[in-house]
Amino acid sequence: MTSPTPTPAETPSAVVDRYRSDRFALFDIDGPQAASPRYDEMIDADGAIRPQWADLVAGYARAGTVGMARTAMRLRTMIADEGITYNLTGDRVASGDAEVADTTRLWELDSVPLVVDGDAWAAVEAGIAQRCLLLDALLVDLYGERRTITEGLVPPEMVYGHPGYVRKAGGMGIAGPHALFCHAADIGRTADGHFALWGDSTQAPSGIGYAIADRRLTSRAASALFGAVGPRPMTTFAGTLRLALFDYAPPGADDPTVVVLSPGNLSETAFDQAYLASVLGFPLVESADLLVRDGAVYMRSLGSFKRVDVILRRVDAAFCDPLDLRSDSRLGVAGLVEAVARGAVTVVNTLGSGVIENPALHTVAARLAPALIDEELALPTVETYWGGADSERTKIVADLAGLVLDNFRTGEQFIGATLSRADLETLRRRVETDPWQWVGRRPGQFSLAPSMTPAHAGAAARLRAAPVGIRTFAVAQGAAYAVMPGGMGQVLATGAEGAAMGAIAAKDVWVANTEAVGDTTRVAESVSSFVSPTLSASDRSAASPRVLADLFWLGRHGERAELTVRMVKVARERYQDRDRLWMSGTGSLPLFLAGIAATTATTDHVGVLPDAATADNGAAVALAAIGRLTMSRSVPGTVAHSVDRLVASARAVRDQMSTSTWMVLGTIERAFADLAHTVAESAPDTGPRAGANAAVDTVDVDELARAHESILRGLLALAGLQAESMVHDPAWLFMDVGRRIERAVMLADLTRSVLVDRHELDVEQGLIEAYLVANESAVIYRRRNRGLHRLRPVIMLAMFDETNPRSMIYQLARLRSDLSAMPDEIRSAAAERVVEEMIAELRRVDPTDLTTVGDTDRRDELAELMTTLATGAREVSDVLGRTRFAPPRDIQPLWGGGSR
Repeated sequence: MTSPTPTPAETPSAVVDRYRSDRFALFDIDGPQAASPRYDEMIDADGAIRPQWADLVAGYARAGTVGMARTAMRLRTMIADEGITYNLTGDRVASGDAEVADTTRLWELDSVPLVVDGDAWAAVEAGIAQRCLLLDALLVDLYGERRTITEGLVPPEMVYGHPGYVRKAGGMGIAGPHALFCHAADIGRTADGHFALWGDSTQAPSGIGYAIADRRLTSRAASALFGAVGPRPMTTFAGTLRLALFDYAPPGADDPTVVVLSPGNLSETAFDQAYLASVLGFPLVESADLLVRDGAVYMRSLGSFKRVDVILRRVDAAFCDPLDLRSDSRLGVAGLVEAVARGAVTVVNTLGSGVIENPALHTVAARLAPALIDEELALPTVETYWGGADSERTKIVADLAGLVLDNFRTGEQFIGATLSRADLETLRRRVETDPWQWVGRRPGQFSLAPSMTPAHAGAAARLRAAPVGIRTFAVAQGAAYAVMPGGMGQVLATGAEGAAMGAIAAKDVWVANTEAVGDTTRVAESVSSFVSPTLSASDRSAASPRVLADLFWLGRHGERAELTVRMVKVARERYQDRDRLWMSGTGSLPLFLAGIAATTATTDHVGVLPDAATADNGAAVALAAIGRLTMSRSVPGTVAHSVDRLVASARAVRDQMSTSTWMVLGTIERAFADLAHTVAESAPDTGPRAGANAAVDTVDVDELARAHESILRGLLALAGLQAESMVHDPAWLFMDVGRRIERAVMLADLTRSVLVDRHELDVEQGLIEAYLVANESAVIYRRRNRGLHRLRPVIMLAMFDETNPRSMIYQLARLRSDLSAMPDEIRSAAAERVVEEMIAELRRVDPTDLTTVGDTDRRDELAELMTTLATGAREVSDVLGRTRFAPPRDIQPLWGGGSR
């Protein structure tokens, strides 16, 4: 729809009125009684735009479909640039299984926000706050006096039969006023126009980080609309959550240390955890970062131990302690239950809080409210039946096809409308066999709102009506609960899955202000507004062995990827110059490719032969080798594999990195995606990922050139960002140590692979030139030397020039400087000694000896020196891995095997 530009004096309502003639063709609305989608969130029963939507609709009417599509594309790019992801890893991650395939997906965020009237949201806030008080009272009773069970208000099967019930949590108590610290609820507006609750999340509620990130991106992508509507900000909720965590510190903790306990970067919501930790300014830790000593919890930090007072856990309670809870857990801290029982540390949500997630409790909530909080239940739930009650079991069995069935004992869920007749019969028999385990909920017919998300996989995004829900969040604040103004909206799937609150995308929720909007609301929200401007010493991020190791490997993988793409880029340029007979050294391509394969340990995969130039298909062999060196993700040493490891290392320390990091990494990943797509199109029998591994022989050299340039630009930008935008603390020093070690190793290996053997003059000239270009030293060499490339000045520049940032001596000097700059508690005398020996070995060598050719046409002195230096650099890495990146030897996993 193309719309004429309104006059500046026109009000939003006037713009709306101007488009009444075509009934908002932009939204595909034909009239109040039309069969087309009604958008009941946006339009009332009379066909009028609801007041809270007027400014947004007017803005979209001005923009038209083209403008809305442009906003959606801008938002998608911003998500990719900032690395907002969701991991589809399944149940294996819950037990800490590291053998999980990477199924990382970009976060799906609808560009059209969901606008909620301020008065209606006030009722939601009151209902959610009341429900939190009810669940909190129930949680205290279930792990205390258990009056609700003994008096018959709650059937015991609902409690003791639920896997969220933790017997060890009985009588533990908690430092704060509430046992339920944080609560999330999935709600939707039903046909009667009121909100109803579908389910509670009290185990380790997820989504707060996503909701804050969604608001920040949406306010930037549609800043004009955001300013016009002026929704209530989320800043107060983030600040409330931060202060509430301090309030839950045990008695005597004057300057409490708070950490966020994560299952790790393979968790489904790893981004949510890391982003929330960075917003709050607390360290993101994993089980290996914590230990229990003398009944208290400590965090490993720079070779010392720091006591932890409050743990905001994102690990399910059963996995929190392999000593007292699940012994097969790799995610917990041995002895944590004892520390909590002693009152030495507060864990929120409290261990055992998952029991009140049981949807069967919906059937007793109405009678629990007067008994526990002396109030009537304000926020209704969807129609729910529990199989343990005879009358309700009859309703479940009679209408299996019309319900959503949950087995709260096993965690299974079945949507009756999607099952076959045989499956329904099997389900009926299971319900009748163990009725107390089953809960039936009536699928909701949730309200519709405009959405720019595709209706199903593979469909193009367009404006459509989609069912929507909201995940709200509440946190304990004094004697009451504070509710996030908005929350994380959900675009629900169409059909039965959507009726069971199955979401396909997120949606920012804008709660319209009931008061006049001032100019300050027109400023887009940012992360900085959520964080206190000053952080105490206890708030600074921990530099545990795990964090130091991840940053160390971030440096190594980044340097490996950069140097590999430089070498492959040079080989590809040589390939493109192969027919220019007037250029010297073009015959060196197979030898240089063989040198790259040897340097990256990919010889068996690449399959380059030095005599390939004389073969009839020599050019095809060379191009195929370049393609495999670039794109083979499953082969260690290739560009793609190194970039994948780089991204994985960055995700592991996401809370340590700036948001610009993901913008840079996003450009690199898009370059690979575009190249893989091109390869897949040339090999239609394979998909994009399969094509990257199996059909690289068909890669187009021009597409390869574009990919090399984009990848190299991104890697250089990342190196500059790390050098200029990160605090040069001990964690950064370890990252730089990793970068220097990798550069030294690859320089030594490439030198040995390319320059040790003597060749004909023309070939050797080509090899030397390729070597200089790959090491970013060709320009300085030409400035200092004229005529042919001579090996001795090349060796002097690459090995002994202390002013050359690419030389060996420069790497060793930086290594020595970084290691000696570490705090005393984490300095490694063994690593420093190895570096000193490498420097001494390099300085005692006569450069002339390195260029001398022996009887076997090899420069044996050069080969021996390079082997010594590469071995020494790897030894430094091994020493650090054994002594600085490993947990103490006495920490042994309970499931067997070596030290963790």
